[in-house]
Amino acid sequence: MLIFENVRVITWNPAAVSEPRDVVLREAAEGGTVAEAGANLKAKYPAARAAGSGGYLSPGLVCSHTHLYSALARGILANIRPSKDFGQILAHLWWRLDRAIDEPILRASARAGLADAAACGVTSVVDHHASPGFIDGSLDVIRAAYDEIGLRGLVCYETTDRNGLEGARVGVRENERFARVLDAERKAGKAPRVEAAIGGHALFTMGDETLELSAQAVRSTGRGFHVHAAEDRYDASDSRHRYGADLVERMEKFGLLGPKTIVGHGLWLSPSEVELLNERDCFLAHNARSNMNNAVGYASLLPGLKNPVLGTDGMGADMAEEFKFAYFRHREAGGPWWPGDFLGVLDRGNRLMERYMAGTRFGRVEPGYPADLVHWDYDPPTPLSAENLAGHLAFGLSSRSVRTVLSDGAFVVRDRAPAFDAAGIAADGRVQAARLWKRMDTL
Repeated sequence: MLIFENVRVITWNPAAVSEPRDVVLREAAEGGTVAEAGANLKAKYPAARAAGSGGYLSPGLVCSHTHLYSALARGILANIRPSKDFGQILAHLWWRLDRAIDEPILRASARAGLADAAACGVTSVVDHHASPGFIDGSLDVIRAAYDEIGLRGLVCYETTDRNGLEGARVGVRENERFARVLDAERKAGKAPRVEAAIGGHALFTMGDETLELSAQAVRSTGRGFHVHAAEDRYDASDSRHRYGADLVERMEKFGLLGPKTIVGHGLWLSPSEVELLNERDCFLAHNARSNMNNAVGYASLLPGLKNPVLGTDGMGADMAEEFKFAYFRHREAGGPWWPGDFLGVLDRGNRLMERYMAGTRFGRVEPGYPADLVHWDYDPPTPLSAENLAGHLAFGLSSRSVRTVLSDGAFVVRDRAPAFDAAGIAADGRVQAARLWKRMDTL
């Protein structure tokens, strides 16, 4: 058993901040769940080991859409030509980068990205992966990084036609293979930290044959479809021009919409497409910083979505920072939402995790919930309560206050010291980043 003493417990949505209390956890070997929260629990659990005291204790954060393969692009020194639009950004940078990824580069990138996430209080990461030169077994490499760092998540391979139809078929097979590996493990009584989705890159790079193969994989595995859609205006216009249908209508035609579907971005969706996503109970991952960086526009229909969640699209995994950008960009665009509305978006990543990890509830510090927790060393200069929690996250509370992170009752970070080899991960990242940048210029 572990015990946090005299902590104020935060609930993100609906916003709540408790009076000081003790929280007792079952460690990983004991089930990795919250056992009890209340006053003076040390006397009831005298053998419980001290995990921390004071400050605030919250559920772990969820990054609902990212690209771990981009972790080694930070400060990139490859020869990148100037880009006048989003299509050229993809062609000049990202499609060159993903083609240059091999197994050692992927391993280093996944480890570095997840290590950063853990340090920021993120306990679940939804990854959307691409490495056309290393597809078979790529999801196993990413999964190993989750296990090493100690985080949960969803992973998929983002299938695309842009490297040929055979490459697309291999991508679909990798998604199916990985899902079946997890099914077999669960049938054998194991509890994998990760789950599988069926990935697609973006609809303008997926023809009808590839969408049909993806739909077959969705049906055969019982997973959802995770895809980019309407990130740029071109994606929406291309769908109408080549296929005579809006993007979401095209997915609907192939049976790719459902309660496990994750649509990334969605800036250029029409009101009718938003309505259809809502009818099918889909998720839409909003990635404010990435949208700003690529200058692709703003998701003005965000408030009309039933299930918006918050991601980073590969720009790290600092969800406290992403929350701020999401709110400030929304205000700049004249949107009607306030910080409290974005607390709901941030917290809804837990509902996404629940749909994939059936039978497990996330997002509360309550008995029976997984001990996926963050201890914040935050001493606010103004009162903090349920009424202004969102304001503190928008204007004050940040990842620099993350002191301790647990996943499944095991320490991932303790008193700011990682439980994994952070220095070794960073050193390997520097070596593999140099290789990646060189390969981008020579392949």
